[in-house]
Formats: sequence, C-alpha cells, structure tokens
Amino acid sequence: MPARATVATIVMLTVLVGGCARTGGEAFGFGSHRSGTLTVNDRWESCGEHRPEDALGVDGAQEALNMPLLDDSFQPVSAVVCATGPKQRPSGGSDLVEVESRADDLSRLLPTLRLPDAQSTAEACTADLPAVPWLVLLDAEGRWVRPGVPIDECGKPRHEFRDAFSQMKMTEVAGEVVRELESDAAVSAGCSQTYGDMTWTYGSFDNVREVNVESLPAATEVRRCVYFVPEKERGNDKAAGDFRSGGLMDDGAWAAIRAELVASTTAPACTTPASVFAVLHLTSGGSVSVERDGCKRALVEPIDGGGTLRVAGPELLGLVFSS
Repeated sequence: MPARATVATIVMLTVLVGGCARTGGEAFGFGSHRSGTLTVNDRWESCGEHRPEDALGVDGAQEALNMPLLDDSFQPVSAVVCATGPKQRPSGGSDLVEVESRADDLSRLLPTLRLPDAQSTAEACTADLPAVPWLVLLDAEGRWVRPGVPIDECGKPRHEFRDAFSQMKMTEVAGEVVRELESDAAVSAGCSQTYGDMTWTYGSFDNVREVNVESLPAATEVRRCVYFVPEKERGNDKAAGDFRSGGLMDDGAWAAIRAELVASTTAPACTTPASVFAVLHLTSGGSVSVERDGCKRALVEPIDGGGTLRVAGPELLGLVFSS
C-alpha cells in the first residue's frame, strides 16, 4: 500500500539517472548556465496558481540547479514548498495530491541558499541526483522569488542545503487532489488499480513456448481482477487496463476453470485487441489472464515460468466473467 505522503518524503526523493558515474559537475551539467538575477514576482497566491502543470511530478524542480542564486537584494521572511505525491485515504484508496506547505523559520535555510556553487573538482560522481524542492521565498510585502539551489562538486544540491531543508519545520496550508491513484474498490478487492494486458503482449511474441497446462494446481484460492482497456490503449505494445471489479472467487470455481483450460487448444494468431480482460491470481503461484472479447484467448502462466496462449471458449468465458 502507498505510504502516507509528507512534504519531506515527496520532495527529497532520489531521481535515478541512467549511465555510469561521471566526473565532477559535468555529470549533470547543472550550475554552468546560471545567469541574470532573481525574478521578483508580485504577491504569492497559491501553488495551484503559480506552479506549472508540468512540474507536478515527484522529481522536484531540477531547473533550480541552474537558476540565479539568492542574494541580498531580496529579504525573505517565509518559504512555501509545493510538493506532489501519494496520500492514502482513510477509506483505503489513495490519491495523487499537491500539498502546499509554509515555513516561517528560515534561519538555517537562507545561509545555505546564499552559498556559491562548488568547483567541479570531484574525480568521480555517482549517477543519482537528489530531487530539488519546488521552493518559493516570500518577503514582508508578499512578493516572491524562486531561488536557485547551489550545487556541490558533482553537480548535485549542496549537502548544506539538503540538511537545512530536511530539518525545516513546515505546516501544511493547502492540499488538492490531482487524480486518483488507487480506488477503494481495488484495495478492497486486493487488486492493482491498473494492470498490463499480458495476453495481448504475449500474442505479439514469436517465441512463446508451450507449457504444460496440467501443471496448474488442482486446488488453490483464486483472486479475480477484471480490467477495462481504454480505447487509446488497445493494441499498444504495453496496453494496460483500469480496474473494474474483483475479489476472491467462490470455492469450486477454479476446478471448473482449470478443466476448461486443460481441454482448450492452442490459440491461433490474432490481431484484435480486447476491451476487457481478467487476471486470475493463484495463491499457490502462477496466473491466468483471459480476454473477454477481441481474440478471446487465455494466457496460462504456471508458477514454474513460461506461458502459453489458449483459446478461451464460451464455457471458460462464462466461468470467468459471469459473476
């Protein structure tokens, strides 16, 4: 289950950058393009009003590593942090929320924002980049700036800034749901909110090997999760469905489903994507994915690996989707 979000955990997440470690600040190229002076904006209103929509990810605001650093021309008295991350609802589900928090004690933070960039002298740097908060400083008149964040010899936020920010006391002043991440129904059913249409994915492979369908357990608890595939997703290489219904199946249903799978034949090639599919998660291991429409195939994936595509006949479809 997603952990309850806090500003500190949201904005100080680490962004993984591919590739090997490189030398000095050149690893990311930050700090080399700082120019100009701080832009002083009129009165602050809210994160929703001033934070760009494309900055709603949990990776912070890396552009601050190239923005003008704070100088004595602007005298902050408070700070606002805009952060986005998951938040669990008391009812079980979770949302992606944008949280606006405020801090009035800047005694530790401000000196770190006025530090210069360190010289790029490191012989080697790791390829991870700590996230940068979307930070705003306000003066006594309510005007605001977004300060640059000084970097260390590896082009990452200086540790002095990271330490001061992590210890800054902030109070949440506003929160807004951006979108739902996980519905209460999906949580109650024990299903993921979204799931890849693996039957369609397997159908695009030329080297799918046959497996012994009879290796499926004769008796096991089965959790069924049913998904609807949005039209824009159908036929994509990584098509995914949205949760519609699910839960544990009645005792005895699996025996009938297994019998239909054992009696089924190998599915022929097909290029008609499904709009609805179900995933049967077997507690003892393995899974079965079934297309309700489209090619009407079943993907059998035993616990010992591999997968095979079988024809999903009317009897099998009735057993999987009737309730």
